Amino acid sequence: MAAMGSGSWVREAERPFLRQVEDWTAHVHARGTWYLTDFLTPRERWIVESAARHAGLVTSDFGGYTDAERARMLLMPDDWHPETSDYDITCLSITTLEQPIRHRDVLGSVLGLGIQRKALGDISVFDQKQAYLFATSAMGSYLARELHRVGRSVVEVALMDELPQLLPPAYEEQDIFVMSPRIDAIVAQACHLSRANAQEHVARGHVSLNFAEAVARDEVRAGDILSVRGFGRIRVVEAVGTSRSGRIRMRIGILRSDT
Repeated sequence: MAAMGSGSWVREAERPFLRQVEDWTAHVHARGTWYLTDFLTPRERWIVESAARHAGLVTSDFGGYTDAERARMLLMPDDWHPETSDYDITCLSITTLEQPIRHRDVLGSVLGLGIQRKALGDISVFDQKQAYLFATSAMGSYLARELHRVGRSVVEVALMDELPQLLPPAYEEQDIFVMSPRIDAIVAQACHLSRANAQEHVARGHVSLNFAEAVARDEVRAGDILSVRGFGRIRVVEAVGTSRSGRIRMRIGILRSDT
């Protein structure tokens, strides 16, 4: 791996975030206290953990329940054994009174109130009737007052007294073999598509990388989340090794959209 300071171990688009992380590590060293982040994606947490370790710091994360996909992180000068309350997370219970609700309906309605995605954690929907939304405590209080509709449905919103114990997303882990870590190669193998078909999905904007639209030249790295329209999500765990034929063995997790 190249030196941390060069930033060559992250993508060009990730360098502004890395500089922000370096500011956080400087804050911890200067003040001798911990720094609490907003909600981060798995890839962002991997970058934070790598940069913090290089700076001699300790990290810990929590998203409101065990193995949450989006989580807040604490950067610490030493392992201070933080408690759940130190992450300043609250959970909203959202119940529909009319039409069924979906994950994208909840997210769209909340973002429509002018709230930034980084203030929100996971959204879990059950039977299209009830959803749990994790947020920073300040944002949770605001949403409890201001969120009245999700999509076309009137909803009841309540702040929960305690964080619910939810099951983590049920990713099915498997290994695939690819000639390169390009995103179209991963999508082709994970979704059982031809390479040309996978390239067409990317070209049409049907594939996102870490919740932003992907492009054909993108290469996947540990911690990346791919979303493929009509299929589901692909989580990149790690590159395990290389076969005798030169193919890369990638460990991934699959979460199908119908689960």
